[in-house]
Amino acid sequence: METENSAGELMSSPPADGLEAGFDPHYLAAKKSIDDRALNRYVWTALCQALPQTTGEEPANIVEIGAGIGTMLARVVDWGLLTGPATYMATDCDVGHLRLARRYLAAWANEQGYALHWPEKQRGRLCTEDIEITLVFETVRAEEMARRTESRGTFHLLIAHAVLDLIDLPAVLPGLLSQLTDNGLAYFTCNFDGDTLFLPEHPGEEELEILRRYHASMEARLTGASRTGRRLLSMLQRAGLELLAAGSSDWVIHPRHRTYSGDEVVFLHTLIAGVEQELAGKSGPAPPGLAVWARTRHRQVEDGTLTFLARNLDLLARRRPSLP
Repeated sequence: METENSAGELMSSPPADGLEAGFDPHYLAAKKSIDDRALNRYVWTALCQALPQTTGEEPANIVEIGAGIGTMLARVVDWGLLTGPATYMATDCDVGHLRLARRYLAAWANEQGYALHWPEKQRGRLCTEDIEITLVFETVRAEEMARRTESRGTFHLLIAHAVLDLIDLPAVLPGLLSQLTDNGLAYFTCNFDGDTLFLPEHPGEEELEILRRYHASMEARLTGASRTGRRLLSMLQRAGLELLAAGSSDWVIHPRHRTYSGDEVVFLHTLIAGVEQELAGKSGPAPPGLAVWARTRHRQVEDGTLTFLARNLDLLARRRPSLP
């Protein structure tokens, strides 16, 4: 999501709830640095400690659901999760995202001094000074992945970053977890948990209704989507699972000396536009004052006076052998 900026390919602006499908790659590139500082380091440390115990002497076998343009893979390498050989299967329902991921990862590897080769169109090999990773890209929906029987019990680690609010969790999550080995790990990050805040407060009552309708639009798309974090917190403590770590991973953006980083500007403008697009007459009349609200918030970004917060949760769970 960084060098994608040079790809020159735009997708539709997203709704502002972290959904990756159909996102402008410029936004995905900008979101990388926002996510880097939001991710909960306690949960990350727990993952780093648990993965070697899970893999033993075997190469780590990892699958990511909704991999987007490849930023989590880069983070896994840059942040030192892997200490030996691994296979990393990056899946996404959008073939365009995976196409852009090759560009992003090529530029990232070149910048870091890593060797990245693609002997086949959807298979690559990444070599750093310390590790070698086989990359596998596949266009597949999470629902299809959950139904696969041939790969059950295969993966040591399942990653899903800011995408689980797109998934019917009761129907799909058990199947996804069944892809894990005994004692395999599920690392689910930046799961939206029902709170969006813009400051300074907008005058009048319009913003309260805008945000209420915004969260309701998530629920209309998929029941429980606006409370994905807390739902997972409960679901990952059921029989056959052990919740190893949980913590907040809020997106918090505030100006410093009335300025933002370039990534923050892109992120905020796209987010505001996404809220407006989501509510502008999709299901009945738009909320009163929506256009004025959006113009005001865009202007506050330009003036360096807007603060934004979205409540997220990170979770790490282990699959016990008894899980069907």
